Amino acid sequence: MKVGIVLGTKPSNPLEFWVGVEKGKLVQLDDVIVVNSKADGSNTEIKFYGIVQEVVKYLEGVELVYDAQLVNNGVVPANLAYMAKVSVTRIEPEIFIPPNPGAPAYKAEGIDFEKALYYDNMKRKIPAGLTRNGDVVYLNYDFINGREGAHISISGMSGVATKTSYALFLLYSIFQKADDRTKIHGIIFNVKGKDLLWIDKKNKRFTKEHREAFEKLGLSPEPFRNVSFYAPPEMEWSDVPSSGDRKEGVSVYKWSMKDFAQEGLIKFLFAEGDEGATSLHYVIDRVSEKLQQLAKDSPGSTLLDENGREINSLSDLIKLFHEVIEDRETKRDPDRYREWFGTAATATAYAFLRRFHHAASHVKHLVHGDKTKQIDWRDKQLSVIDISDLHGIAKMFVVGSILKKIFKEKEESGNPYPKVFVVLDELNKYAPKDRWSPIKDILLDIAERGRSLGVILIGAQQTASEIEKRIVANAAVKVTGRLDSSEVLSKEYEFLTGNFRQRAIMLKKGNMILYQPDIPNPVMIKFPLSPWATKKEEVEEEISVPEEFSHF
Repeated sequence: MKVGIVLGTKPSNPLEFWVGVEKGKLVQLDDVIVVNSKADGSNTEIKFYGIVQEVVKYLEGVELVYDAQLVNNGVVPANLAYMAKVSVTRIEPEIFIPPNPGAPAYKAEGIDFEKALYYDNMKRKIPAGLTRNGDVVYLNYDFINGREGAHISISGMSGVATKTSYALFLLYSIFQKADDRTKIHGIIFNVKGKDLLWIDKKNKRFTKEHREAFEKLGLSPEPFRNVSFYAPPEMEWSDVPSSGDRKEGVSVYKWSMKDFAQEGLIKFLFAEGDEGATSLHYVIDRVSEKLQQLAKDSPGSTLLDENGREINSLSDLIKLFHEVIEDRETKRDPDRYREWFGTAATATAYAFLRRFHHAASHVKHLVHGDKTKQIDWRDKQLSVIDISDLHGIAKMFVVGSILKKIFKEKEESGNPYPKVFVVLDELNKYAPKDRWSPIKDILLDIAERGRSLGVILIGAQQTASEIEKRIVANAAVKVTGRLDSSEVLSKEYEFLTGNFRQRAIMLKKGNMILYQPDIPNPVMIKFPLSPWATKKEEVEEEISVPEEFSHF
């Protein structure tokens, strides 16, 4: 559909030009435009593809402020100028000259729309959402799964940007459309409420309109299938999961004392602050090495100290640390102190003990006894791990421990398959830019080496400016929901070209700005309401059929 012509009253260049919109035609922001032009001095036809970045209207032939009223009343003659600024995304063939003034401009459809957004170059693609006009927007899957690049970063204000909802939508799209979908798994950390413990149930708010949007995207509108749910125990020594209203189908997770020692998990109890305490880090490393040695020397599934006594809980470990420090102070057994704390002063050992005691009070129900309740991410295609009720230290511990185990398994296997997609919200808490965290080290490993090992991070955060910059920089795909006006000025959002920074502060729920390496410009997208429930109130009640009628 022709919408206008390339203007000669505005300068054009190979990267952008202005289109004068014909009377009765509608051109708005984000429309995809194609212009047919000819190279100077030849009959070579050049096609310019682009996205509308700016739209303006004004009256030509009037000068005074209130002349618009006189024009409406027919007193003063004037013409309405309606113009659209087009940012070029592609030129075919690549002859970098401006389009000729007067060249016809069309709304791109079909193959022209696909060429404008480089879909014809994408060997493997997944649906990422819809344009305002209802066209499907695709993501190049090769820039997600590690073939060309990896990782997705999603930013936006809490409660408004729908970061988790979009992360789930992308994961669902990958599960349905990826060429290697039979060899991929997902792990989602549920950080707020118990919302994600219901994603295997139908959403009663899902309407015919939402169903049609899913079908247009080529996706089957169904809840997640093949899902495992995990939650922490309600209390210490309990095997009952703390899963809120979800009573069935949830497994408990926890660690035995031997696994805690053997896997070096003690360092994840010191994830908050302490970045400047070099001597404290030295003690943490020494204690971790000693615990690993004890685990190696302990028979079966129990953890024994040097004297053969069982260590059944973190409280037992605290008593042991007190005993070792007292051995030094009373000079009863200074060699034992050196085995545990090395050359550190007793003041540093006490500082370590105070922090460990504080952390243990929040984690004691997760680490005790001789039985580990494992999270088996290979068991089902998707695993939802609830950490919503945990204290910040316990959240750090769970996330760090699980990611370390997964990364270690992938390193040891050396096989990128099965690939693991990890969805982690509140990433700014786990990988802060200006603070130390052992979890940050693991996330950096995933960001920098996970691509080759088949560990892909879908990270969500309120503020990308507060995250370790190497993690954000290694994300090939960047998605932005509504942003705070001060946050949007950060250099982490330099991919928001043109007026996208201004638009980012006024986005509505369900609307995102998507940037991927294949397309030089960001693209505005929307995604439909999910067919899966994201809270108990949304669950559609299943109608049970009485047994006597079940054979009909």
